[in-house]
Amino acid sequence: MFTAAAACAGSACCTATCSCFGAVGGAVAKISARALYVCLFVLTTLFCVVMRDYAKPMLAKLPWIVSATGFDPGTEWFGAQAVYRISMGSFSFFATMSLLLINVETKSDPRDRLLHHGNWLLKLVAWVLCLVSPFLLGADSGLIKFYVWFARVASGSFLVAQSVILLDFAFLWNGSWVRNSEAASDAGDEKTAMGWILGLLLSTVTLYSGTIALLAFLYRWYVPHTECHENAWFVSVSLVLIFCFTAASLHPLCAEKGASILPAAVVAAYVGYLTHQALASEPVTGSETAGDTIRKCAPFANAAGGRGGGEPAQIAGAALTLLSVAYSAYRAGSVDFFGDSDGGDGEQTSALLDSGDASGDDVGLAGAEFPTGPTTYSYSFFHAVFALASAYLGMLLTGWGSSGFGTGDPGGGPRDIRNVDSGWASVWVKILSAWVTAALYAWTVVAPVVVEDRDFF
Repeated sequence: MFTAAAACAGSACCTATCSCFGAVGGAVAKISARALYVCLFVLTTLFCVVMRDYAKPMLAKLPWIVSATGFDPGTEWFGAQAVYRISMGSFSFFATMSLLLINVETKSDPRDRLLHHGNWLLKLVAWVLCLVSPFLLGADSGLIKFYVWFARVASGSFLVAQSVILLDFAFLWNGSWVRNSEAASDAGDEKTAMGWILGLLLSTVTLYSGTIALLAFLYRWYVPHTECHENAWFVSVSLVLIFCFTAASLHPLCAEKGASILPAAVVAAYVGYLTHQALASEPVTGSETAGDTIRKCAPFANAAGGRGGGEPAQIAGAALTLLSVAYSAYRAGSVDFFGDSDGGDGEQTSALLDSGDASGDDVGLAGAEFPTGPTTYSYSFFHAVFALASAYLGMLLTGWGSSGFGTGDPGGGPRDIRNVDSGWASVWVKILSAWVTAALYAWTVVAPVVVEDRDFF
């Protein structure tokens, strides 16, 4: 009798717990489905950062990971192995969601309610399983090694997607302020209209001034000697590209087709930022007494304390990069984050999960009506950006996959992963991303003139 009572009590507790989690998930989802996905990605980031430094006590107890190494691994090796697996799990979750949500174009599609906006408890369980499953693979697993190489390519794709998002933001910012100025002018408020125009000019001047100052400092910081030909070439190419697409934006023919100087200033600032990040990622190698060229051209090499003197700055830069990853991921969905609506073309501007779909659909309950009409953003592309961001996260924290596969090295790899976001792979991915961004913007400026029967703005 007591056994039956205990069983009933346990079943009731489980039911109550599941209902509680479901109710909490449904309540939070009323704000925005995208907010929850961003929370999952932020949690993934935190897990990676923590496991990167504290994974050894846990992974050392897993024989299928330790026994396959063939050497005595150190803390850095265990950290890299943990980051690879968490990144792989997060990529698997979001990539699967992206594939399952391909061609969801209307809110009446069952996948909208059941996969993207609903069943949060089941999705949370699936997310946890995806993060845990890679830890069942051995250290010599070919799947892990393949993922590391694949993640390098996916990370470059993410930076390109980030560039496209930036271009969208630049045109959105410029168009919004121009429309505000025109609306104020039509209403007879010339003072307000002029204020919007002055705001555009001030923003443009500020961005260009900051970019020019940054490039000047890059020459001073990273080209201190005549031997620094590669660094000088990196900065010079970026400067030439900025000059070219700025000149194109100011050309009368391009201006007539919709080109403006503010988007050019935003892109110029981003190109300058990526150039700086690329140069800052150069690894410090060799000995100072040997007069190694790389050490001469790396600012931290000559700083007090050597490499350690620049470690706080490197960690701060990595933290800012992670924040930009999270922002770019949710920004890919649409303009309105917390409202889940683009608000354009007369579409409903309330939260996507409000009213009809907020009454139980998010936790998988039946009987509630779900909104109809076209979706306000691409669900598949939204999750694809998260998947690419997960791969980028794994590369960012492990020197772009150069850690964790060394053999015979007690440190666990060819380099110390405490050098976050450092390595020549990181340098080239970032500098090429800067140049691709400049090329993409230049094309959006020139294309309306070259191909006149297409609308590019």
